[in-house]
Amino acid sequence: MASTVVSSAQSGRALRAPAPHPRRRASAVPSQPRPVLPPQPGPTWSALVAALRDPLVEQFSAGCRELVAADAALCGISTRDFDIQLRLYAPSVLGEGCSGRSFPALYGALRPQLVARCSRIAGYTEDVDLLANSSLLIGGSKARRDFTIQRTDGSSVGVTFGLVRPGVGHRYQSKVHYLLSPRADTFVEVGCYLQGASHPFTYLAFSVCDRPGIVDALRTRGVPAERSNLLVLTRALGLSDAARNLMSFTIGQAVKYLRTIGCKYVVTAFNPLLGFSGSALHATNFKPFATAPVAYCYDSFGNYLTRRQSASKKTDRRAESYRNLLVALGTDSTTRREIRKVKTLEHLAAPATDQPTGPHPSLDLDDLWRYRSRLEAVWSVKTTHPSYALEPLSSKGQCGVSSVWLARRLRQQEIEATYCYGSLRFDDRTISSVDHHCWIEIGSPHDPARLVVDLTVDQADGFDEKVICRRFDELTRDGIHYRPTTRLSVDDLPNDRVWSRYTRLEESMRQKWGIETLYDSV
Repeated sequence: MASTVVSSAQSGRALRAPAPHPRRRASAVPSQPRPVLPPQPGPTWSALVAALRDPLVEQFSAGCRELVAADAALCGISTRDFDIQLRLYAPSVLGEGCSGRSFPALYGALRPQLVARCSRIAGYTEDVDLLANSSLLIGGSKARRDFTIQRTDGSSVGVTFGLVRPGVGHRYQSKVHYLLSPRADTFVEVGCYLQGASHPFTYLAFSVCDRPGIVDALRTRGVPAERSNLLVLTRALGLSDAARNLMSFTIGQAVKYLRTIGCKYVVTAFNPLLGFSGSALHATNFKPFATAPVAYCYDSFGNYLTRRQSASKKTDRRAESYRNLLVALGTDSTTRREIRKVKTLEHLAAPATDQPTGPHPSLDLDDLWRYRSRLEAVWSVKTTHPSYALEPLSSKGQCGVSSVWLARRLRQQEIEATYCYGSLRFDDRTISSVDHHCWIEIGSPHDPARLVVDLTVDQADGFDEKVICRRFDELTRDGIHYRPTTRLSVDDLPNDRVWSRYTRLEESMRQKWGIETLYDSV
């Protein structure tokens, strides 16, 4: 689970961490032991945060303070946000072999990646600031319970809480959030808007829990959590000059909304190594219940990769002793009392990376037909492939967005599907081939018994079915040949060209059908 709590230009002032340790003048990197967690039970929030920080990273950050300030000004980003990126990249240079190298020398090795990454974030943040009307809050302000923001001059600005359009959420996750990594499994996106703004000033994204260890850790401590009543806060950010306590206000409103769709517990993680203190979470009564390992991975160019990014690129991740702090919150009085009873921490192991084995899941054909009917009701020229934009509206050109929607839907049901692009051929010469087609498959690509699920097979003129859900070998035997040239996991999809059209489809689905309750979705 990715760390969610972010810094001033991305999370608001309410999330600022304590000042770094005083700067040391040592010219070389000292040898430091890894942090040791405080005795259990009963450490305070601040003690947990302090214990999960790495003294060497803290010294590196402090020792590079002047260099960070200069480059932050060059990039047009706050010093705090530049420091977050420095800490994110620190494990790549503070490992074995760094002894004897000065902090400035190590900083110099990271500088190209840091400047490029921070310049990118700063540019997109400036654009989003305009769309969010952030200039209304220049000079400082404070959010109030009556949905106004009190400015320092005594005037007030109206604020509204609401859902965030999928396309806007993708922009925040991929361009503004410090991880620069959109989550394909985002389920709910909410935020607070200033008056007249098209984009939210604060943004939260939630996903269905994909780590059984999180649910198990809560249940071990007497909390009756289930995958069907829990959501994970996976991304959070607030734009620069965010009003004091606005992030806490947004979290509070989000919890009220999540309760209406059946969510009883909210879990999130934050990373003290990056300087986060989790103050907004603490202020909204989240309770620590576990720690989880954080592995740091970088590509051949030295760029940071998240867990999902490294998995899709088959890149090894560093086995380190760094850990996130996991915290939970109940959405009503009963579940809040249950969370408050948690007194000790579970130290979770790294999640398994192996794909589940066993028989393929059975899909209900009636559900697939229902999905097809709902999708068909919102198909439009905005969701169709440009090749079919001038043709009468039909399933042609809608295979990509429909397959993405279905793959995400199945993940919510703990079924991992692969998005396939390729061709569809028939032995029956009276049925037209489809040269550019998309569908999903469930199972290993080498397994002849893998499932092929196609919600738009009627793109093939002359074929009298709309939906297919059959084994690959059975289809081949019957003269129906699916030939993929590209396979993408769900986590790879936000980087594919189909994603922008998919976000339009998802927005239309929500407008037409609404967001189903959490219980229905899983």
